[in-house]
Amino acid sequence: MTAEGDGTPGCIENRAYARVGLLGNPSDVYFGRTISFSLGNFWSSVRLEPSKDLVIRPHPKHDLVSFESLHHLATRLQNEGYYGGVRLLMAICNVFYRYCSEKNIALKEGNFTLSYETNIPRQVVCANFTFNS
Repeated sequence: MTAEGDGTPGCIENRAYARVGLLGNPSDVYFGRTISFSLGNFWSSVRLEPSKDLVIRPHPKHDLVSFESLHHLATRLQNEGYYGGVRLLMAICNVFYRYCSEKNIALKEGNFTLSYETNIPRQVVCANFTFNS
């Protein structure tokens, strides 16, 4: 993971590179052990910046709520499903808040805008490429 920024005061941006599993799968009989490697060409990043309200910003390509037609909407849902990255950002915020509450970690007052960017191809994020001989 790398930290980056555009010079905006209080802005935090981090990037994580895609990984390809060579052997194993975190949910299988290998007990979460895997051999994998990262791909420098594919990544996802998240950006956190101070704002008046807490805002989860939808991605303009992956979290569409505007379509050219009903056919476009139906085709998009058939090919890519109902979910984009917004639900993951909301889940991250929820898990973070609950963790801090359970551990009595005081959070600073203030809100933020959370957004993401990715160039990892759709439908590949959860794929596991396993090569067994």
